[in-house]
Amino acid sequence: MAEAPLIVLLGNDDDDDDHRVLFAEIRRLGGAARRVHPDELVTEVTAEGTRFLVDGSELAPDLMFGWVYEDYLLLGMNQLETARLSGLPVVNSAMTLLRGQSKYLNSVLLHRAGVRHLPVLWGRDEETLVSWTAERGYPMVTKPLMSSRGRGMYRLTDEASVRDYTGSLGPGPEQYYVQPFVPAGHRDTRVLCVNHHAVAAVTRIAPEGTWISNAPGNTRHRAELTPELCAIAEGAARAMNALFAGVDVAHDERTGELRVYEVNTCPTCTATYRELGTDPVPLMELASFLVAAARDFDGARAGWRPSVAV
Repeated sequence: MAEAPLIVLLGNDDDDDDHRVLFAEIRRLGGAARRVHPDELVTEVTAEGTRFLVDGSELAPDLMFGWVYEDYLLLGMNQLETARLSGLPVVNSAMTLLRGQSKYLNSVLLHRAGVRHLPVLWGRDEETLVSWTAERGYPMVTKPLMSSRGRGMYRLTDEASVRDYTGSLGPGPEQYYVQPFVPAGHRDTRVLCVNHHAVAAVTRIAPEGTWISNAPGNTRHRAELTPELCAIAEGAARAMNALFAGVDVAHDERTGELRVYEVNTCPTCTATYRELGTDPVPLMELASFLVAAARDFDGARAGWRPSVAV
């Protein structure tokens, strides 16, 4: 029997439930899995090549999978790019994770790929934002550069609220990121994609009293993967070059069109699927892809297909 390919997940234990499920499925499929915290990884770079070490012993992965964000994003990006440059296959590379964390880059890439998104304005100049919002109409939504679960989102309803918001920006590089509010019944659908294929979808409904669909306390139910939903989600995943992605899609009640809010490149799903009383299908499909990619990266990229869609 061929030796089990080693898949190293670079990340911390914030999403431990997802990692446990993923690793169990990798092992069931004949692979080996290990999580390495970015602080644990030691890298040696010489003229002869690059080596990775953990606890003084050399680490020889067949594939490295990036699951870093927020505080560990920059360090993890450097480590993942070093791995890629050394010749290791990397799933969700440094640039993919940056694109997923940065809403600015999300918007640029989605628009350039022709994926239905939203117009956005980002910067610091108050008068430009006042003019832009007045021209486009209220309400508007603000989002921080990096956030999750709806933290830091606000709705702007008039010029006064725009000026109050810009006045609250801290010193230094903090900037606004503003886009029109989408009337979508206070709900959206997260589509999970593996190797640019949609594998599952969950609709999220905002808690009573709020309009933020991914806020804690939201209601979730399984959603049908329609051809239109698959097409827009898969296009968004390709735009980010994200081999594992959670694509947040809204149904615009004004136009009847689907629009992508953003693409998350470290999406969690175990808790959601546990609540829905079913297996975390996206992680099962991800494990299948990672084992195939660890054995033959180019072949898996070209030929892997999901076994089931929910």
